Amino acid sequence: MLNCCFLVSGNKVITEYEKINISDVLKDEHCFLWIDIEDTDDKDVTVLEKFGFHELSIEDCIFPQDLPKIEDFDTYCFITVHGIVKRASIDEDMRMFEINTFLGKNFVVTVHEEPSVVINAVREKIRQNPLSLTKGMDLLFHAIIDKIVDGYFPLAEQIDDQIEQLEEDVLADPTQKNMERLLHLKRCILSMRKVIIPQRTIISRLSREGNPFINYKHLVYFRDIYDHLLRVGDMLDMYRELLTNTLEVYLSGTSTRLNAIIKVLTIISTFVMPLTLITSYYGMNIPMPEFAAGSQGLLIVWPLMIGTTIGLFMFLKHKKWM
Repeated sequence: MLNCCFLVSGNKVITEYEKINISDVLKDEHCFLWIDIEDTDDKDVTVLEKFGFHELSIEDCIFPQDLPKIEDFDTYCFITVHGIVKRASIDEDMRMFEINTFLGKNFVVTVHEEPSVVINAVREKIRQNPLSLTKGMDLLFHAIIDKIVDGYFPLAEQIDDQIEQLEEDVLADPTQKNMERLLHLKRCILSMRKVIIPQRTIISRLSREGNPFINYKHLVYFRDIYDHLLRVGDMLDMYRELLTNTLEVYLSGTSTRLNAIIKVLTIISTFVMPLTLITSYYGMNIPMPEFAAGSQGLLIVWPLMIGTTIGLFMFLKHKKWM
């Protein structure tokens, strides 16, 4: 579905795709065209074919990719980037969105499966000032990428706050629930790293000289995005290390807690064993001299049991085992 269309030719602005001749636009370097396609169907594929895009590039738009990518062609550069969907709750799993971009000398075609907050924000800016497209289609692409990268920072800060709270909770009470929270954060960091690290490589290529579709004067803007990705990547590496340390604290706390429980149970068993031995001995179904007629067997058994317990208690205290 065609989401938006902007064609600027001189001071003339066209926003209706039906009034645009793609072949004429591609020949006229003074025309600047942006087409955004959402939820690709057969009609949209026809639009992409009119630009002469390679069939593999079109296929990548129809079938979402797991990783960012960049491919250079004679008349355009095909770039796939990923952003992060804003979560309603920090407990939700992280979801990514994909934006495929065809960047040419005087055109940009963006394709995505779901409604995009990033695209909508850039579209509103262009709608307010369509002539800004004449500054260069690479700046339009930069605006899209910049919005995507800016979306990483709030999530990274959110993860930082969660880690701080998790460290305090693990030190106070290393429960299974805290372990689940820790693993959830590790999954979030892994998901972010999965797209940020390859994306960093893509932006690094775009920020170097030699790309025919990016103006030399605009390389500094892409280098700025690259710096932002470096910062986010460093933050995620630090968070991953903090979570590893927190996991070690959790395992140490769990082990200490288990040792304390085992110690208590061992002490109880140590006290019970001699008492069990005494009662088992006198519980045998055979004549006992101590229990001969007229004897007071209980006066022997009870002092023996009590004396054994007190003696064992004094022994453990002396050895400082309790």
